[in-house]
Amino acid sequence: MVDFAVESLVKAQPDIEKLLPEQWAHTGDTEIEAKPNWNFYRHLDAHNAGILVMAREDCRPVGYLVALIYPHPNSTEHLVANIPTYFVENRHSRPFIMARMVDFALERLAERGVFKIDIETNAEHSAGRLWELKGFKISKIGYSLKLKAKPEVKYA
Repeated sequence: MVDFAVESLVKAQPDIEKLLPEQWAHTGDTEIEAKPNWNFYRHLDAHNAGILVMAREDCRPVGYLVALIYPHPNSTEHLVANIPTYFVENRHSRPFIMARMVDFALERLAERGVFKIDIETNAEHSAGRLWELKGFKISKIGYSLKLKAKPEVKYA
């Protein structure tokens, strides 16, 4: 059985590092090596500005989800969250574990008073259908450009 818990990065970092190669191979930028900014995540953890949900089966890590929590840019009275990173190891029960982990995270964010949650999913490895089933609506279309050198200035 898979259990979920909000954990501190200090406790969970070694377990995340075990899952990172598989996660990076699945959703990472293939041109760069995975080197998470652990100082950034520790800073968020220390300032209660995020949550880390770990999924464990018999104490073994099988997945994780990170949510960043911050004040709404246009409202001093509301908190928003962004979920930039989530992963469950590749296995038959992956969709079920992911769905339960998301439910657990949404409950924890609601307990923290979060008003709105934004999620990112990779177009090539989309979990969009899962997010839609959880009640999320498409709200943005984003684009990404990887620069290798200073681009030439182009005029229309």
